[in-house]
Formats: sequence, C-alpha cells, structure tokens
Amino acid sequence: MGETSEITTFEELRKLRLADEGYIVIEDTAREPIVHKINAKCISADNFNVKVTLNARRTGKYFWVDSVATAGREFAARRCKVCRPETLLVDPSTFNT
Repeated sequence: MGETSEITTFEELRKLRLADEGYIVIEDTAREPIVHKINAKCISADNFNVKVTLNARRTGKYFWVDSVATAGREFAARRCKVCRPETLLVDPSTFNT
C-alpha cells in the first residue's frame, strides 16, 4: 500500500521539496487531479498559497504521494503534461479487481 499525506502549510511543502522524494498530487475544483514531480516548475508557491492558505483548501488541495502508481490508485490522477513524472504509470482501473 502506498503512502499519502495532505500538505496543509507552505512549510510542509518546502520541506518535502527539499527532501526531493515522492510526487505531488493537486486536487482542484476546476479539473481532475494531476500528479507532478515534487520539484516541478509547474508547482508554484503562489498557487499553493491561494488554494491552500487563502481559500482554506476549498478550491484545491495538495497531497504528497510516494509514487505515481499511488497517485493513480488513490486519486485517479493523470500525469502532468509539463513535468511528465514517470512514464510507467499503471492504469488505475487495474487496482479494482
């Protein structure tokens, strides 16, 4: 079973990015969840602060996951087209057997 934890503060996000392990899933009210490389340039501090801090996670949430497979299984997240995390994503539908 994979590991997942919600990122609720900018300090948590900063520490995770410094550790440079895992991936980030962004859930957004406007689109389906997307998995990103942990240090991808497409993850901005401004967007995090707006969604998580200012809007109190009503418009989006950020999660740390240990693998792209976990992101697919737990969030049905698709890979970011910009940072392109691991290309070996297993189809999430295969986990529900």
